Amino acid sequence: MNKVYKTSAFLQKCTEKFPLEANIKSLASDSGVLYAAGDDGLFKLCGGEWFACGEKAPFTCVFAGKEGVFAASGNTVYAVGENEIKELQSFDCKVTAIGGDSKTYALLENALYKFEDGKFVYEQETEFNCFAFSEKKGRVCIANNRSVQRLEGKRKSWRCIFPEHSTMPEIKVNAIAFDNIGYLWVGADEGLYIYDYKSGWYSHKQISALPEEKVYSITFTKDGDAFVGTDAGAVLISMGGAKYLPAMRYALDTDVTAVCEKDGVLYTGTKNGVVKISFKEMTLEEKAEFFFEQTEKYFPRKEGFVTSIINVVDGDVEKSAPSRITDNDGLWTQTYLSALCLCYAVTKNEKVLAAARRYKDAMLLLTRATGIKGFTARAVRYPDEKDWGKGLETQGIGEEWHRSPDGTYEWLGETSSDEMTGHYMGFSLYYDLCADEKEKEEIKEAVCAITDHILDNNGYLLDWDSKPTTWACWNEHQLNNDSMWMWEKGVNSLEMLNFLKISHHMSGDERYLKKYTELIEEHHFLINAAYHKRADGHMCHIDDNLAMSNTLSFLRLEKDPAIRSYILMGLKHHFDYERVEGNPYFNFVYGAFTSQPCDIDASVKVLEDYPLDLLQPEMINSKRRNLEYDDEPVRWGGQPRLAKPLAWDERPYSNLGLQAFKLDGQDNTVATTGLSFLFPYWIGRYFGVIE
Repeated sequence: MNKVYKTSAFLQKCTEKFPLEANIKSLASDSGVLYAAGDDGLFKLCGGEWFACGEKAPFTCVFAGKEGVFAASGNTVYAVGENEIKELQSFDCKVTAIGGDSKTYALLENALYKFEDGKFVYEQETEFNCFAFSEKKGRVCIANNRSVQRLEGKRKSWRCIFPEHSTMPEIKVNAIAFDNIGYLWVGADEGLYIYDYKSGWYSHKQISALPEEKVYSITFTKDGDAFVGTDAGAVLISMGGAKYLPAMRYALDTDVTAVCEKDGVLYTGTKNGVVKISFKEMTLEEKAEFFFEQTEKYFPRKEGFVTSIINVVDGDVEKSAPSRITDNDGLWTQTYLSALCLCYAVTKNEKVLAAARRYKDAMLLLTRATGIKGFTARAVRYPDEKDWGKGLETQGIGEEWHRSPDGTYEWLGETSSDEMTGHYMGFSLYYDLCADEKEKEEIKEAVCAITDHILDNNGYLLDWDSKPTTWACWNEHQLNNDSMWMWEKGVNSLEMLNFLKISHHMSGDERYLKKYTELIEEHHFLINAAYHKRADGHMCHIDDNLAMSNTLSFLRLEKDPAIRSYILMGLKHHFDYERVEGNPYFNFVYGAFTSQPCDIDASVKVLEDYPLDLLQPEMINSKRRNLEYDDEPVRWGGQPRLAKPLAWDERPYSNLGLQAFKLDGQDNTVATTGLSFLFPYWIGRYFGVIE
């Protein structure tokens, strides 16, 4: 019996981006208005638009406190009102910081002033020129690059803390901030430190949650979390750990020079503008509904193909073209169809069924498009679509296009095992979970035609030129005796057994059962399948997907415990190797068929963290200093990879999270469907792993 993990409402991170080329130095929020101070002036964000406050001039800082909003430019402090900014007070030297908790202070290069009775009053001369300030519960501290200075004593004076004469480490200080307890947090080029305000200094060496990256800014949330701007994005220190919020999803540059929090909303400021990070309560099922609606609204192409959208301009998916044509239209559309089938089985949502029917019909079209019985096209395109006519002569990789006899469409050949895996999985799920009797007959004919084509051609797909396609090999002699197929031997054996099982399930034709038995008893395909995953340094991601998809389809139908035991051995071996990736797709498939621990809580956390964005921004993590690497891929001709993948919302997007170890990459002009959330989520729901 599976132990069902009951999910609950959670706080979903939501982001909004507000570009502003101002080289932002400071942020402050007051009464629903965000202020940004930078080299090009002071700006306020109202109704999603930036408005300049006053004349263009370099502003050092902006601060919102109990006594109002203040900003500094050069030697002058300004009072910032709802509709105006006015000069409040000028000094004989530069104003470097404004802040304070119980009172508002202005720090000059040579003195500290306190705000009283509508003006800043001289408080204390500084020992050295300083640029950082913090005050909390009567404690006042300032800092420059080499020291922190505490205002102490009955007759207030500065007590200077230097590395040469104290326990202070040799660091270059950039920012300071008191927390609610009264400890001083110090941001430096060397990372984030906590100073106990006596003699203790603590860094990431003692407290692992403290970032090692260069720290520019520090603030604290109402819940006591620390929110930090670093040269590798922002970091939220919460629940005992550090959550990295990297560019370009959570910040518009890697150098987060300003951070701000107000009423539970976080803001990151960089040279390129601000990202607002808010939180809204939702459930995973509500999130699934969101992704379904967004996918249906923006992505379906002619006939019902679903991939990604490219060339998105200014982040406006609404004005973009539908999904692009790819050489894996069949695989990814069938995977989306599979998610919808599982969803319909759980929810009986007629809207989902109608969508699934459309994609099923598009996939049936692919099976007929070539005019070669049982040989399925990768994709089709029409005269009014991009690249019509291209590749008809060159026959390059991914360009083996052919025009239909009537000239109404073109189809892409060189069909692979990837496509076949998608078709057998999607068609079998639709057949069992969604189809009426007429549809079952259509699907049976299409699936059995493919299987017959493979069997009639000695385990190969034969293209228009009667030559086997490059990757579609299920010939038992090739797989078992030719080392060229070493990597695919186990996966392709699993595929062929699954294809035959599905075909027999739909048709009852003994031909499929006979071949199925022959491959098991005479060609040890079950043993091959029990060792389908070969160590590869986590580099061959597509085979991971093919193996898991075929395992899901196969174990759903095969009831013989002796046969299942071999498939389960292969699944266990694969799961153990891939477990480090923390992929909910892999985890839920393993948990569904073994009832063994499958890191459900971590998988649910992945689904919760999964971004709502359709646009997939470039992600930049290579500046992080807290990363560990593994040399395993070097054995296979690759480069060292991360020892542990980053969280899904921190790393570049990949379909189903298959490229788990990528640090940087992606394209700000690409939008993706909800497939990578919907497929693992509905696997978990349908098989009762989560509810």
